[in-house]
Amino acid sequence: MVGMYELSANLQGHLQDVKDLVAIDDKRIASVSRDGTLRVWSKRMDSNTALTWQDSILFTAETFLNSVSFDPATQVVYFGGKDCFVNGVSLFATAAADPEYTLIAHKGNVCSMSEYKGTLISGSWDKTAKVWMEGTCKWDLKGHAASVWDAKSIPGNETSNRFITVSADMTIKIWENDKCVSTFDNIHQDVIRHVAILDDAGKLFATCSNDGFIKILDDKGKVKKTLEGHESFVYSVQLNRKTGELVSCGEDRSVRIWDWETGRVKQVIRLPAISIWCVDCLPNGDIVAGGSDNLIRIFTRDQERLAPTEEIEELKREVEETALNSKSMGIDESHVLPYETLNTAGNKEGQVVAVRTPGGVIEAHQFSNGSWTKIGDVVGSSSSGSNAKTEYEGKKYDFVFDVDIEDGKPPLKLPVNVSGNPYDIADKFIMRYELPSSYRDQIVNFIVTNTGGMALDSEPTTAQPKPSQTVPSNAKAMSMFPIREYLSLASFKPDALLQGIVKFNSDEKTFSDDELALIGSSLHDLDSGWKILYNFATVMREKWGNKTAAYDLIRLIVKYLPAASNISAFIDEGLNNPNIVLTMLTVRILVNCFGNEKWGKQLMASRNVYDSVFETIGTIFPDATLRQSQTLGTAVATLLSNYSVLALDNSELDIVPILSEALNNKYGPLEEYQESEETAYRLVVAFGNLASIEPALRQVAGSLKWLSQVKRRYAHINRFQPIFQDLE
Repeated sequence: MVGMYELSANLQGHLQDVKDLVAIDDKRIASVSRDGTLRVWSKRMDSNTALTWQDSILFTAETFLNSVSFDPATQVVYFGGKDCFVNGVSLFATAAADPEYTLIAHKGNVCSMSEYKGTLISGSWDKTAKVWMEGTCKWDLKGHAASVWDAKSIPGNETSNRFITVSADMTIKIWENDKCVSTFDNIHQDVIRHVAILDDAGKLFATCSNDGFIKILDDKGKVKKTLEGHESFVYSVQLNRKTGELVSCGEDRSVRIWDWETGRVKQVIRLPAISIWCVDCLPNGDIVAGGSDNLIRIFTRDQERLAPTEEIEELKREVEETALNSKSMGIDESHVLPYETLNTAGNKEGQVVAVRTPGGVIEAHQFSNGSWTKIGDVVGSSSSGSNAKTEYEGKKYDFVFDVDIEDGKPPLKLPVNVSGNPYDIADKFIMRYELPSSYRDQIVNFIVTNTGGMALDSEPTTAQPKPSQTVPSNAKAMSMFPIREYLSLASFKPDALLQGIVKFNSDEKTFSDDELALIGSSLHDLDSGWKILYNFATVMREKWGNKTAAYDLIRLIVKYLPAASNISAFIDEGLNNPNIVLTMLTVRILVNCFGNEKWGKQLMASRNVYDSVFETIGTIFPDATLRQSQTLGTAVATLLSNYSVLALDNSELDIVPILSEALNNKYGPLEEYQESEETAYRLVVAFGNLASIEPALRQVAGSLKWLSQVKRRYAHINRFQPIFQDLE
């Protein structure tokens, strides 16, 4: 008998939900997250000669990432997310490298990515899938009425290119080149999230849906088997090619292993996170899953790859301490069984029962591998036995809110179960009614505030005054602001920076070849090498005529420095320097100070700093090129944006008038700043944040000449539109 999967490893590093991952081989995994990072995890020997999983960040985006794939032929990791781009970086790229490929065609969130024999296919909220070959968009698959949640190349036909797409419009489409040849509906009754190809001939597929079911169907649209068991949305389904089993995950805190030919669930792995967003299988048969608790977990049947006993027991304890909502489980007094029920074997793998302990606590237990295991405490169970829900479109919900989106039109229905993830509920609502994605955070805040029970395992939300029973959307409501994301300017290419240092050193004759080699190795590992780089940067600033390399190094390592005094000499010399490059790099250092967890925000919140910093940063550099001026502009705009976030986080700072003065009278009116799209965007984001704090700024927005000029120039661009709608 094949054994059960148990924990092999916990991969910790991401700061927010792990939205997608791909198994590269048995010892490497790539993952993307709402934290904006693309990470590659490698299993290698540590200093104690033990095999451990270690991560490196290949790319950091300014917005969240949620799709990733790998091309084994070129060794390129492709990824996409909220910025609508498909980017590619080499698996062997240095930390925080710029993308080697940026593929531009989508007009919405890139939510899926898949590679097959050199063909890349991406799905998006823009209702299309794009097929990419050799860096160009070969075919544009148009025809779905809502977001394309997943898309795959279909193998088995050498004469034509075939693809399959699944969508929020609840249909499945098969394509030859860019022509839709089949459309299957009535397979699922809700959004279809993922598709897996089950055979080499491309004749059999598995799809999963928000309706909670997995369907096995053929290429004619005939359903062969329905897999029932998930208690909520099913987000991903994958074929384990090593074992022939199907693996799925979803919103019910579980990963499930199926015999898909019989429809029998073979194992249910419960995890201490509501949303298990993604799952994949290593070539050796191990399962890897990522979820809303920011972790990636690997499970194995191989005794040699098991995690230490204490880690397995810790995961078990975390699952046992999970709080499960009684409404989502359909539990009231009539469903609670005696504690002695646990002395009797269950009916099937994964069966869940609620029992009352001798102490009166209601617990949920799951039958797995021949025994009962606690999977959490049931909370919210009423002694009266009442479990009233509201029915909407044939389903039961804890709440069904009326949401006013447009004056003069009927409100839209927002169904909510308190056990759900508010971010996914908001995404589903936005997709269903084709609303701007900028509404997302406002809807999430509304859900969390009005249900009083949604905070468990969801992303952190901003405290807001309790809204009314509808989300206002007339001119008084801001759908996009406030934006609370601190930005950084820390991208660099280690080898290019080292080449510059070597070139300057050939004139300065300060460092030996061994010292230059030490700088090079430290640039490739900032986490370990920042102290070395700081010492070299100090020497460069004090002795070199051209000090740009010194400032560039400080920009990269400022988040590691133990005290603000470490950057004092650099700031004093660089902030009002006649050399525009030094000024720009100094502003970048200040931008990245916000990322120093020890003292960064405290320094930037000092009145001595914010009273003078924008007065000191110059704007007149007679010898500067337009490109240099615009690069400085982007740095200044980013600093203003970060300060606007700081003003949101710290209401005691009297900083809004200072920022407003700098924006409206010094930097916003500069033509070279307005001509740079990125600079202009960050300036108006900073203004929008300030307007969310001080309503008077919103009232005068229409009369500000610089804002009007930016609007005329960029109002046609998607990302600017919700900003100007908020400011009208």
